[in-house]
Amino acid sequence: MSLLPFLVVAFGAGSLSLLTRRAERSSAAIGLVGLAAAGVLATFIGTDPPLGVAGGAIAGTTFARLFLALGCVTGMLIVIVGLATTWPRSLPGATLIGLGAAGFALGVSDPGIAVIAATGGAVVGVLVTLVAPVTERRLVVAVRELRALVVAGALAILAGAVVVGPVGAARADPAILGLGYVAFASAAAIRFGAIPFHLWAARVADAAPEVGLPLVMAWGPAAFLVIALAWTNGAVAASREPLGLERGLVVAVAAASVLLGTAAALLQDDIEHIVGYSIVADGGIALLGLAALDPAAWGPTRTWLLALVVTKTAFAAWAAAMAARFGTRRVQDLRGWAIRAPVLAIALLAIVIAGVGWPGMAAFAARASLVGLVLQGPAAAALLLGAFASVLYYGRLFAVGVARSQTVVPVAAAGAASGRAPQGSDDDVPASRPRMRPLPAWRTTRTPIGAIAVLILAGLSIAIAGGALGVAAAAEGRPPIRFETPVAGAPGQTEPTPAPSGASPAAASPGVSGAAPAAGSPSPGASAPVAPASPTPARPSGS
Repeated sequence: MSLLPFLVVAFGAGSLSLLTRRAERSSAAIGLVGLAAAGVLATFIGTDPPLGVAGGAIAGTTFARLFLALGCVTGMLIVIVGLATTWPRSLPGATLIGLGAAGFALGVSDPGIAVIAATGGAVVGVLVTLVAPVTERRLVVAVRELRALVVAGALAILAGAVVVGPVGAARADPAILGLGYVAFASAAAIRFGAIPFHLWAARVADAAPEVGLPLVMAWGPAAFLVIALAWTNGAVAASREPLGLERGLVVAVAAASVLLGTAAALLQDDIEHIVGYSIVADGGIALLGLAALDPAAWGPTRTWLLALVVTKTAFAAWAAAMAARFGTRRVQDLRGWAIRAPVLAIALLAIVIAGVGWPGMAAFAARASLVGLVLQGPAAAALLLGAFASVLYYGRLFAVGVARSQTVVPVAAAGAASGRAPQGSDDDVPASRPRMRPLPAWRTTRTPIGAIAVLILAGLSIAIAGGALGVAAAAEGRPPIRFETPVAGAPGQTEPTPAPSGASPAAASPGVSGAAPAAGSPSPGASAPVAPASPTPARPSGS
């Protein structure tokens, strides 16, 4: 089956859910049914011949099938968690449209159209940050997020216009080629909130509900980075230019995101910011795939992205369930949470295993491969150590969870004694006592359902990080984005660029290791990203 039925259901049900979002039950029901139907259709996406659309072509891939199916399943579970905790009315509709845009971007053959589709889906995703009541502060955050999305999209479109395929890369001036490469990599870094572009991501984590963070900060950026990876491997890497300084700059941004993002997550006092900065840190690992400029980075990068989006969705759902269960988001006010909520404690343990990894897991190997492709020696060891330091902020949460809890003074009783009604902000509770609050009766009955959904998400994250459901084969699959190269002996005729032979750029950047050739031959049924077949493509005379 082609990708088209999935797109029709995703866009149709998503639009209907958004149009009816004032009727919360109807909107949620439409969204859940739409996610279920889209998920079923996603599992039937095949690698059929490309379908012509508006002068271009769109085709399904094994990676798109797995990415979209996981998006629908995790989307259903996060909506259930949202119904049990904080409910953004636009969540199911925005999730469907975001996945539809991601599916179109992953299936279309033109990189420029793919960038526009991925950016458009992210713009719709901004709606999840506008939770009632819509305050001036939330509007400011939404405007700044839109600004970041527009800047990232513009940079990527300009880069694609400057360097169009291997032929354009071969004829381009090295300085212009380097600028195009840096522009596209910067666009991907902005989308992931990488340091130094992290301020908008921090504000989104502060304003948006936890259940909306995966769509805004993980799923949309992951689809965008896959497009950037296909473009760099298909156009920039084909030029054989070393681009040492430019690659070093991308490595520096990725390393800063990993190290400083992990440190920021460790120092945060509220769980939603811990989730946000953990996504920034893991996004830095994914950016290393752009710095490698090597076909060998294709599989590990997409494997890491699949593990990232599912694991961070589970982590965000856990944070939402914690806030609803205990009435606070502050870490220090959650003493004894693991003893009082053992299901959430088991879920967090599973999230730690998936996020940090274990030797033999697909995500663990993908992270080590990406670091080894761009760095060697002490620098590689330091970056890997920084990536594994994520266990520290998880450990801090567990340490607080097993600590002796303090006596909780019900806020409702305190408000009644003082003649003042309880307020909706943690800042309204006196600092002399913990800020845990009893939940309303209607939400207390839903909290166990949300906890079970979190547990299912955590189990799914372990499965994907371990390589289940054909993650490795899907990650190695050939992208639908195609570049054209001249056919030898046939002026004016073109043919699709052949699959790569595993060659890598000729030189490495200072302080960055040379790209290693892919070990072994590709697995059956899997092919590598686009790159020239000949080891040394000829430059046109006079270039």
